[in-house]
Amino acid sequence: MKNRFNNLTSKEWLPFQKSWFKYTDDYTLYRDNIRFFVKFDLKELPPTVFYYCSNPNNHQTIHAVAQKTKAVLYSESDLDKIDQLQFALFDLRDAFIDDISTASYMEFKNRMLALIYKIKPLLAHRRFIGIFMNQSFQQGAYYPFCWDLAKTIASTFSLKDEKIGCVDEESFTGQELPQFQTMNNMFYALYFRKDENSGSAESFSMFDYFTNNKSQPTNGKITSQFPSWFILKPPPRKKNEILHPAKYPEDLVDKYVGIFTNEGDNVFDPMSGTGSTQLQAIRMGRNGYGIELNEFFCNIANERCREQLTSVLQPKYTNQPEFRILNKDARMVTQGDFPEIDYIITSPPYWDMLNMKGAEYQARRKEKGLQLNYSEDDTDLGNIDDYQRFLDDLVPIYFSLIELLKPGKFMTIVVKNIKKKGKNYPLAWDLAERLQERVILLPESFWLQDDISIAPYGYFNTYVSNTFHHYCLSFQKPLST
Repeated sequence: MKNRFNNLTSKEWLPFQKSWFKYTDDYTLYRDNIRFFVKFDLKELPPTVFYYCSNPNNHQTIHAVAQKTKAVLYSESDLDKIDQLQFALFDLRDAFIDDISTASYMEFKNRMLALIYKIKPLLAHRRFIGIFMNQSFQQGAYYPFCWDLAKTIASTFSLKDEKIGCVDEESFTGQELPQFQTMNNMFYALYFRKDENSGSAESFSMFDYFTNNKSQPTNGKITSQFPSWFILKPPPRKKNEILHPAKYPEDLVDKYVGIFTNEGDNVFDPMSGTGSTQLQAIRMGRNGYGIELNEFFCNIANERCREQLTSVLQPKYTNQPEFRILNKDARMVTQGDFPEIDYIITSPPYWDMLNMKGAEYQARRKEKGLQLNYSEDDTDLGNIDDYQRFLDDLVPIYFSLIELLKPGKFMTIVVKNIKKKGKNYPLAWDLAERLQERVILLPESFWLQDDISIAPYGYFNTYVSNTFHHYCLSFQKPLST
């Protein structure tokens, strides 16, 4: 197969396809990106790269990479010298180290957008812009600058991908924090393409994630031992668990329930599946409550919990845990169904992706005669094919669940951004933006998968990564509304 996109071999190409990576140093970061997004033997287009670094100390590093790779570098002062670019690289990771206000961020954002305006006509067709950037936690409030800037740029460039740069695996060791706060040991690598689906260069559609942003209340302290990212390889699913097409692991529940709850607390999952949340809650001495639309899965969930409670291995707690999983639509949940809830953890359908034909995972399940989706119910969220309608149906469910949650308590949602038919849908970002109307957004963390084979999407033609990271979005209900 002829490599039309760059000069890399398959050995170099495929590792770059994974949607997260372990960061080692800036030289390697710049080199790998320039080598991937620049083709060095195009006679009609020289290996031209634009760069912008918010930290002046990185200029020497990127120039060393350019010298090694034979790339031709241009900066902001060289724009009038550029005929055409193959790649533009923005390193904004050091832009928000000090305390800043929303106003100062918007000033910086508008400056970056103006620079991207100037670059767009210089960038070759179907070539990429890469942006490295951090989120920001300032004065008790969390600001998802990366999501805001990405959605704004995506109104005039095609948002093609995101990668999570993982800096280290260290975690807090019992340090007392005034709020749940993950370590700042990750950054985003966002990739945009100038192509036939790009919008007009005349204006960006402006997004504002901060209209409803609130400072976090200080209602006691949480001992956090949590990194921004973690690799989790669940054990093989048991016979009754594999019947569910998208079960999330009890090990994941364990991490968050251990942070956000105490023994005897009430844990709730509105989309229970085969009962992962309730089962792990019981094991940890919490009460497990939930809703499940599909009667078949609801029965499995209840049976698993019953077996856990009667197991000889069941620990003896001060108060024996209880559970209740109802077979009903999460839209219909009422305050009378359950006691007041201390913590919600759940994973919604990843839109209608289980109904996508031809997926390798679905083909394997079909061969084994296993169920391919959650249900055939037309009201099932996983069967809604329109993205905006899916969001419009999902968000009110969470708003109603927040009413069950005690003031000051927490909710975690495990979700992915979605790639569908060549387009990216930032489900995690959109969900976080909408939910800030009722709850306080906390720093996100990532569950990373490292036990899945990489598929060669776009191989030798364009960049399409394998999405091996899940967002774990956490929110806090205000003490008062």
